[in-house]
Amino acid sequence: MEEKILKPMIINRKVSITLLICFIGYLISDTFFNDVILHLIGGLFGTVSNQIGLGNGFYFIWFVVLLGFVVLFYKIQVKLLKVALIISLWLLLYLIDALLYEIMPDITSKLLRYSHIGLSVLLKSLALGWIHYYGNKE
Repeated sequence: MEEKILKPMIINRKVSITLLICFIGYLISDTFFNDVILHLIGGLFGTVSNQIGLGNGFYFIWFVVLLGFVVLFYKIQVKLLKVALIISLWLLLYLIDALLYEIMPDITSKLLRYSHIGLSVLLKSLALGWIHYYGNKE
């Protein structure tokens, strides 16, 4: 009887630790590197979409690649490839920042700037934590 009570607590602790690590990682990168990763990844996808003739398909290509990497992460069982995919997913989730800039384009005030950073860090860490947790579930 005691095992049934403790098992959900262990799962919740794993989820909490995963979300905390994702949150701290995104918070550090967004605070110190201030959209550098977004510009690099966005520039890469913008260039690719222009080269293949989909100038307006920027978000579509980014989203398809993101979904493809999530599916690969769920299917692959090799630890080293999973680590490489989680790092790639960490970068690809900057799509959330790009979408937030579409929703909140004017972030010239400090309050809007910090709310944008906080919201993007929270959303990205929730998404990556969810992907990581369910991708490593046994």
